[in-house]
Amino acid sequence: MLPRLKFKIKMADEIIIERITSVAMFEQCAEVLMDAYNRPPWNDNWNKEAAIALLTCYYNSPEFMGWIAIAGKNIIGCGVGNIEPYYKGDIFYLKELFVAARYQQKGLGKRLVAAMKQDLAVADVKTVILLTSDAVFNFYTKCGFSEMEERRIMIYPDRIN
Repeated sequence: MLPRLKFKIKMADEIIIERITSVAMFEQCAEVLMDAYNRPPWNDNWNKEAAIALLTCYYNSPEFMGWIAIAGKNIIGCGVGNIEPYYKGDIFYLKELFVAARYQQKGLGKRLVAAMKQDLAVADVKTVILLTSDAVFNFYTKCGFSEMEERRIMIYPDRIN
């Protein structure tokens, strides 16, 4: 299990990253999700009920793993996903990674990814797969990710409503 990681980012706040241990944490995580995704570049229209439902859905999936970043008593970032078996070894599917707008572009997302990688290494999970948009593609390449070869994303019908 991931020890509590303490560090400072480009602000005075001390940040702690720890594993998600209960759905009770999703009330604050939902607020952060809305803060992150309801503004550019995504411009989504998340409400709290839908955000909590999404996070709870992930939490209830087999082999859930998730992390929160905390400043003081406030959750300011979150990453969630699940481990799935594969014949070459387990794969972690990162479903969501988001940071409160005030803390974006300050290194917190990279810290969450680093904590995730560290925790997954302990669980002997060597592969992480995620779906991302062009808007944050460079963030993930800076975190060591690359595009999968010979794979395509498909959708039916032709867009998400």
